[in-house]
Amino acid sequence: MASEMLQRDDLSVYVVAGVPKSFKKKLQKFVESESKSDGDVMLLDEEMTEWVLARVRGEKRRSHEQTPASSALWRAYRALSAARYHLQDQPIEGSVRTIRDQVEELWRDTSPLHAEPEEEELVEEAS
Repeated sequence: MASEMLQRDDLSVYVVAGVPKSFKKKLQKFVESESKSDGDVMLLDEEMTEWVLARVRGEKRRSHEQTPASSALWRAYRALSAARYHLQDQPIEGSVRTIRDQVEELWRDTSPLHAEPEEEELVEEAS
């Protein structure tokens, strides 16, 4: 469900502070009543929440949180996202989205932000 929602063209992101987690149920009912189609609500995980907050604050990732490869892949992802937006009513848009998704997967694989802790890697190697 989440991946389909993130690929929608009518996606909006709001930051809401000071509400309990139970607020999601009330917000879901409101979105369902106000949406013209199948609106939905998603609570971000801790890692994505930290990333969104850093972007809102205008913070950039520290040098140890990025590599030249992850920086280049992130720029490619952003460029493909822009191309997808401009091609949204054309047949090629699906191909651009597929490439963008592949680049995002590569970025996650190379980004120190998504690296597994060393302890987990050692446990997996011992198994």
